[in-house]
Amino acid sequence: MLGVAGRGRGAYNLDMSDEAAGERGARLVGWGAVVALIAGLGVALHGSLDSVQYQPHSDDGYYLRYMQEVAERGLGAVPQQFTFYLSEPRHWIFPPPSRVGFTLACALWSELFGASLRSISLLSLASHLALVAVSFAFALRWFSTARAVCVAALMGFSTLHLGLARLALTDVFISLVQVTSIGLFIEYLRAPQRVWRAVAFALVFGFALLTKEISVLLAVPFAGCAALARWGERRDVPIGRTLAVLVLPGVACLLGWWLAAGDLTNLWRVMKIVLLSPATNEYALQFGSGAWFRYPIDELLMSPWTTLLGLGGVALALWRWRRGELDPLAVALALVYIAQVAVLGQFTKNLRYVAVLEFPLRVLALGWIWDICGAERSARGRAVAAALVLVLCALSWSDFQRLWIEFRLYDPVSGALLMGREMAPRPPQ
Repeated sequence: MLGVAGRGRGAYNLDMSDEAAGERGARLVGWGAVVALIAGLGVALHGSLDSVQYQPHSDDGYYLRYMQEVAERGLGAVPQQFTFYLSEPRHWIFPPPSRVGFTLACALWSELFGASLRSISLLSLASHLALVAVSFAFALRWFSTARAVCVAALMGFSTLHLGLARLALTDVFISLVQVTSIGLFIEYLRAPQRVWRAVAFALVFGFALLTKEISVLLAVPFAGCAALARWGERRDVPIGRTLAVLVLPGVACLLGWWLAAGDLTNLWRVMKIVLLSPATNEYALQFGSGAWFRYPIDELLMSPWTTLLGLGGVALALWRWRRGELDPLAVALALVYIAQVAVLGQFTKNLRYVAVLEFPLRVLALGWIWDICGAERSARGRAVAAALVLVLCALSWSDFQRLWIEFRLYDPVSGALLMGREMAPRPPQ
C-alpha cells in the first residue's frame, strides 16, 4: 500500500509539475504574441503621425506650454501656470494646470524626444502600446492565456484608442493610468488583506487624479464594487481600509493643488471653472450637449460591432447576477461602465472623456464571444473565438482608417462621427 501510494503521489507531483511547466510555456508564448502585436501596432501608428493635424491654439497648445515650462523650470513653474490660467477668461475653456501628472510625464518625456506637439503624440502612442501590455497583464491574472491575448488584441485595435494614440492630448495616457487603477482595485478586492495591493492602488489612483481631475468619478464604481465584494460575495473587505484608499489619494491631491495654486481661493476658482465652464463654452454647447445615451450611441458610431458585443456583455453580466449566477469580475466591469456613463452623462459628451470605458467594453465583449463559442470547453471553440476576434480587429482597423485617417477626425463627438460615417452632410471644403 505504501509503495503504491508513494508511486501515486510521485505521479501526481509529476503531473502537477508538467501542468505548471505547460502553463508557464503558454504564458511565454502569450507574451511573445502580445509583444509582436505591440511592435506591429507601433510601426503602423508611427507611420501615420505625419498626417496628424494639430490644433496649436486649442488643447494641444496648452499641453505643450505646460510641458515646456515644467521641462525648463521644474515643478516650480506650476504655480505660475495657475496664475496664467486664471488671468483671462479665454483660457478657461482649455485644459487647467491641475493636470500636473500629465505635465510631469510630458516634461520627463521631453528629455528623450524634445518639447513639441509631435513629442506629445509619441507619448500618446507609447501610452497606447503600454495599455495593450497592461490589459494583457491583468487579463492573464483573470483568464486563460488564450483569452488574455484576445483581450490585448481587442484593446490594441480599439478604434477610439488608435485615433487618440496619434494626437497631442492626454486621453490615452489617462486611460492607461485609469485602467491600471481599475485592475489594481479589482486585485485589491480579491485579496484585501495584502497591504501592498491597497498601497499600489492608492498611489496609482492618486496619480490618475493628478493627471485628470475627472478620474475622481471612478470612486463611484469603485465603491459599488467594494460593496458587491463585501455583501454580495461575502468577502472580508475592510470598510476602513477601503475608504482610506479611495479618500486619501484625493486629500493628498487637494493638498498638492493647494500648494501649487498658492491659496485656497485660486484653487477653488480653478475647480469651479473646470466644473462650470462647459455651460458657457459655445463649442461644448453645440457639439457636446444632450442626454446620457449619446455616449453608447457615439461608441456604436465609432466601433459598432465590438461595442454592440460589449453592451451585450454588460447586460449579460447583470442578467446572470439577477438569476443568482454572480460573476464578480464581469459585474464589477459592468458597474464601471454604467457608473461612468451615468455620471459623465451629466456633463459635456465627448468620447475622449470616456476612453477608459474601452477596457470594460472589450473584456465583456470577449466574455460574450467566449461563451457563445464554448471556448472554455474545447480547442475548436477557442479557434472560432480567436477567428471572431481577428474579424473584429480587422473591422476596427477599417473604422480607424475611415474615421481618423481619411475623414481626419479630431474630436469624436456625435456630429463629427455622423459626418465621418456619411450619415450627415459634411461641411463644404
